[in-house]
Amino acid sequence: MSKRKLKNKIEKLFKDLKILRNDNIIIHSNAAGIYQFLNKKNNKKLKLFIEAVKDYIGRNGTVLIPTYNYDFTKGKTFQLDKSLSQVGELGNILIKSNPENRTREPVFSHIVFGKLKNKIFNCDTREAFGDKSVFNYLLDKNFKIICFCCSPSTMTFIHFIEKKVKVDYRYNKYFKSLIQVDNKKKIFKYKYCVGKKSIDYSLKEKKIYNLLGKKLIIKNFGRFNCSQINTKLLFKVIKNKILKNRNYLIN
Repeated sequence: MSKRKLKNKIEKLFKDLKILRNDNIIIHSNAAGIYQFLNKKNNKKLKLFIEAVKDYIGRNGTVLIPTYNYDFTKGKTFQLDKSLSQVGELGNILIKSNPENRTREPVFSHIVFGKLKNKIFNCDTREAFGDKSVFNYLLDKNFKIICFCCSPSTMTFIHFIEKKVKVDYRYNKYFKSLIQVDNKKKIFKYKYCVGKKSIDYSLKEKKIYNLLGKKLIIKNFGRFNCSQINTKLLFKVIKNKILKNRNYLIN
């Protein structure tokens, strides 16, 4: 697939998902959505995907790509340019090419492009789902969450909502390890509202689809589905449901 054809596909998909130029977006992704149009895996095409997204959104919008890594919670050092994303190949390409665009949060870091980059870099990196965290900022600015060729159940923002409504199956836990930026290491203490080991999320995907219904914009991209919903709507719907049924998202 040529660069032009890929760019046209992305533009059409975003228009169908009601993504506008200058929007603020966060993209959860499955690289298989790009690879499905190729004979073999090709990281260059993933780079073209990222560039197509940035071009579509423009300089006055903002693009976040998760580069989450959970090794810090196991006592390992978080290294800005070496702790690879455990939630998708797109993030790893950007960690290698644009490490300076990665936020300094040791678990839920993001690669950020666009107008609100500095604001996001100023979010509190000491608490995963706190009132000054990046997730709270996404809510304040009503970011659009795109699930590119992956299930909407992968939206980490849902855990932020669970924390805000104080579900019984999550609790605050502190972790302490090292973070390394620009070859400088320091001890870092991190607060993370983790789930109890007994949590069963096996029906979460079905429950999310049932709950959101037509509020979730869904479009096909080859053999995959892609979806979009804004953070304020998602927060309202899930919060109200959990307040009625505290264990709605778990079995």
